[in-house]
Amino acid sequence: MPRIELERVEEIDESSQSSTESFDRIAFAERALALVRPPRTTVAICPGARRVRVQAGRQWGAEVGQRWAVLSVPMNASRRAIASAVLELGDGTPPRAWALDVLIGGIETPYRGHEP
Repeated sequence: MPRIELERVEEIDESSQSSTESFDRIAFAERALALVRPPRTTVAICPGARRVRVQAGRQWGAEVGQRWAVLSVPMNASRRAIASAVLELGDGTPPRAWALDVLIGGIETPYRGHEP
């Protein structure tokens, strides 16, 4: 008898992905990247998109181990979603349990009124 397997798709908790809080999301992402400092990775931050996401790959034509990454940040992204995405760009080891809390609570990002 044939066996049927269903692919399980994990749903992202949309409530933790967005926020109505007023803050400069791009500046927050820049500061988080400065703290995490993804090794040998060139990161472009792109405003817009439907949800926070990271795309990364090998940087062809560069030294072995060099990577590129694109961090998409929508204008309603939450601090938690941005910080989690930045932590994905780390060195491949799982982030420390407190890393997310440090990124969320340790970065001052006043609203400067120049978000799209």
